Amino acid sequence: YQRRVREAVVSTQSTGQSVSLAFHDLDRAPRKGMILQSPEYESYCVEEFTAEIYLLQHTSSSKLKIGFEATVFIESIRQKVEIVHMEKQITTGQKAKVKLKFVQYPDLISVGARLFFRNGRTKGMGTVCGLSKIPSVVMKSSNQK
Repeated sequence: YQRRVREAVVSTQSTGQSVSLAFHDLDRAPRKGMILQSPEYESYCVEEFTAEIYLLQHTSSSKLKIGFEATVFIESIRQKVEIVHMEKQITTGQKAKVKLKFVQYPDLISVGARLFFRNGRTKGMGTVCGLSKIPSVVMKSSNQK
Protein backbone atom coordinates (compact mmCIF):
# COMPACT_ATOMS: atom_id res chain seq x y z
CA TYR A 1 0.00 0.00 0.00
CA GLN A 2 1.46 3.31 -1.01
CA ARG A 3 -0.08 6.62 -0.04
CA ARG A 4 0.24 9.43 -2.56
CA VAL A 5 0.39 13.01 -1.31
CA ARG A 6 -0.73 15.85 -3.56
CA GLU A 7 2.17 18.05 -4.60
CA ALA A 8 1.92 21.76 -5.28
CA VAL A 9 4.58 23.58 -7.28
CA VAL A 10 5.33 26.91 -5.62
CA SER A 11 7.70 29.55 -6.99
CA THR A 12 8.26 31.54 -3.75
CA GLN A 13 8.14 30.98 0.00
CA SER A 14 8.08 33.43 2.90
CA THR A 15 10.04 33.47 6.13
CA GLY A 16 8.76 30.96 8.65
CA GLN A 17 7.08 28.65 6.14
CA SER A 18 8.05 25.00 5.95
CA VAL A 19 8.79 23.45 2.57
CA SER A 20 10.15 20.21 1.19
CA LEU A 21 12.76 20.44 -1.53
CA ALA A 22 14.09 17.84 -3.94
CA PHE A 23 17.76 18.22 -4.94
CA HIS A 24 19.37 16.37 -7.83
CA ASP A 25 23.02 15.90 -8.80
CA LEU A 26 24.57 17.27 -5.59
CA ASP A 27 28.06 16.36 -4.43
CA ARG A 28 26.84 16.12 -0.84
CA ALA A 29 23.26 15.41 0.22
CA PRO A 30 21.68 17.76 2.77
CA ARG A 31 20.96 16.31 6.23
CA LYS A 32 17.46 16.15 7.66
CA GLY A 33 16.73 19.36 9.56
CA MET A 34 19.10 21.62 7.59
CA ILE A 35 17.84 25.12 6.82
CA LEU A 36 18.01 27.17 3.66
CA GLN A 37 18.81 30.85 4.20
CA SER A 38 20.21 33.95 2.58
CA PRO A 39 23.98 34.54 2.94
CA GLU A 40 23.17 37.98 4.41
CA TYR A 41 21.31 36.39 7.35
CA GLU A 42 23.68 36.24 10.30
CA SER A 43 23.23 32.84 11.91
CA TYR A 44 25.38 30.67 14.11
CA CYS A 45 26.09 27.00 14.36
CA VAL A 46 26.31 25.91 17.97
CA GLU A 47 28.55 23.19 19.32
CA GLU A 48 27.80 23.81 23.02
CA PHE A 49 24.80 25.39 24.69
CA THR A 50 23.37 25.95 28.15
CA ALA A 51 19.93 24.66 29.09
CA GLU A 52 17.75 24.49 32.16
CA ILE A 53 16.49 20.93 32.33
CA TYR A 54 13.86 19.10 34.37
CA LEU A 55 14.38 15.36 34.84
CA LEU A 56 11.06 13.56 34.28
CA GLN A 57 12.29 10.02 34.85
CA HIS A 58 15.62 8.44 35.82
CA THR A 59 16.78 5.19 37.38
CA SER A 60 16.22 5.29 41.13
CA SER A 61 19.70 4.10 42.07
CA SER A 62 21.79 6.88 40.51
CA LYS A 63 21.93 10.60 39.81
CA LEU A 64 22.35 12.42 36.50
CA LYS A 65 25.96 13.66 36.27
CA ILE A 66 28.67 15.01 33.94
CA GLY A 67 29.43 12.66 31.03
CA PHE A 68 25.82 11.49 30.63
CA GLU A 69 24.85 11.12 26.94
CA ALA A 70 21.33 11.26 25.54
CA THR A 71 19.47 11.93 22.31
CA VAL A 72 18.10 15.48 22.29
CA PHE A 73 15.17 16.73 20.22
CA ILE A 74 15.13 20.50 19.53
CA GLU A 75 12.66 21.60 16.83
CA SER A 76 13.74 19.52 13.76
CA ILE A 77 17.08 18.48 15.31
CA ARG A 78 17.64 14.96 16.61
CA GLN A 79 21.18 14.44 17.79
CA LYS A 80 23.22 12.95 20.62
CA VAL A 81 24.47 15.36 23.31
CA GLU A 82 26.78 15.01 26.29
CA ILE A 83 26.58 16.89 29.61
CA VAL A 84 29.93 18.71 29.97
CA HIS A 85 29.09 20.85 33.01
CA MET A 86 26.29 21.04 35.56
CA GLU A 87 25.71 22.99 38.75
CA LYS A 88 24.57 19.92 40.74
CA GLN A 89 23.77 16.24 40.26
CA ILE A 90 20.05 15.60 39.99
CA THR A 91 17.54 12.78 40.13
CA THR A 92 13.86 12.39 39.11
CA GLY A 93 11.75 15.51 39.66
CA GLN A 94 14.66 17.96 40.03
CA LYS A 95 15.86 20.91 37.90
CA ALA A 96 19.39 21.97 37.03
CA LYS A 97 21.26 24.26 34.67
CA VAL A 98 23.58 22.21 32.43
CA LYS A 99 26.01 22.79 29.58
CA LEU A 100 25.44 20.37 26.70
CA LYS A 101 27.69 19.55 23.75
CA PHE A 102 26.56 18.09 20.42
CA VAL A 103 28.49 14.84 19.89
CA GLN A 104 28.27 14.52 16.08
CA TYR A 105 28.29 18.02 14.52
CA PRO A 106 27.31 21.64 15.34
CA ASP A 107 23.71 22.66 14.66
CA LEU A 108 21.62 25.83 14.51
CA ILE A 109 19.41 26.45 17.57
CA SER A 110 18.06 29.56 19.28
CA VAL A 111 17.70 30.76 22.87
CA GLY A 112 14.28 29.88 24.23
CA ALA A 113 13.90 26.73 22.13
CA ARG A 114 12.20 23.85 23.94
CA LEU A 115 14.05 20.56 24.15
CA PHE A 116 13.34 16.97 25.08
CA PHE A 117 15.99 14.32 25.76
CA ARG A 118 16.01 10.60 26.39
CA ASN A 119 18.36 7.68 26.89
CA GLY A 120 16.75 4.36 27.73
CA ARG A 121 14.36 4.98 30.61
CA THR A 122 15.83 8.40 31.39
CA LYS A 123 13.68 11.24 30.05
CA GLY A 124 13.74 14.99 30.55
CA MET A 125 12.75 18.33 29.09
CA GLY A 126 13.96 21.89 29.24
CA THR A 127 14.69 25.19 27.57
CA VAL A 128 17.83 26.52 25.84
CA CYS A 129 19.22 29.41 27.96
CA GLY A 130 22.52 30.31 26.28
CA LEU A 131 24.69 29.57 23.24
CA SER A 132 28.42 29.16 22.57
CA LYS A 133 28.46 30.60 19.06
CA ILE A 134 30.54 29.53 16.06
CA PRO A 135 30.03 31.93 13.09
CA SER A 136 28.63 30.11 10.06
CA VAL A 137 30.81 29.99 6.96
CA VAL A 138 29.33 30.89 3.61
CA MET A 139 30.81 28.77 0.84
CA LYS A 140 31.89 30.88 -2.13
CA SER A 141 31.72 29.44 -5.61
CA SER A 142 34.91 29.11 -7.61
CA ASN A 143 33.58 31.80 -10.00
CA GLN A 144 33.81 34.55 -7.35
CA LYS A 145 37.24 35.99 -6.54
